[in-house]
Amino acid sequence: MSHLEVLLQRNTLFTLVCLVLSYGFMWVLPSNMPKSVSIIMMLFSLNTAKSLDTIIAVPPFDLYNTNIYPNFDLADTLTWCLYPVFGYFFAYYYTRFRIRGLMIPVYILCCSLIGTAYESLNVYFDVFQYRHWKLSYSFCVYLIVQTLCVLVFIQLKKHWIDQKYQSTRRINRT
Repeated sequence: MSHLEVLLQRNTLFTLVCLVLSYGFMWVLPSNMPKSVSIIMMLFSLNTAKSLDTIIAVPPFDLYNTNIYPNFDLADTLTWCLYPVFGYFFAYYYTRFRIRGLMIPVYILCCSLIGTAYESLNVYFDVFQYRHWKLSYSFCVYLIVQTLCVLVFIQLKKHWIDQKYQSTRRINRT
């Protein structure tokens, strides 16, 4: 199958539309955290997703396929490009809504529901082909992964605030 034929499949078209919309939306959002934190959260999301895909989507488990073909192709690369932007949105809205205390589990629950709903759209558009996988499993995975994202982001934010404080102290001393 040629690259053009792959691009014209409904799963790839859906992924392309999601890429354009999500990165476009990310581009117009006002920045609320340092670029370094944004990049780390994006890379963390990508690496977590790729690691989990490697563990559960290939033999011996082989619970689902990404896109229509079991082998790696252009559509898989496009799908992987979505993970970083969702990690960015997760951190962006965590900061924007000033999530603290008991709101953290509520935020994780809401984001897991949104992630599961988005994944169901991906299933509808044949981006994911389930074998022995269920959407309810994804919800549980999202709960765990987004809890890890919060823990990573809290550490990054603490470091970011400490750096900002130390920088301010140095300026005030001079």
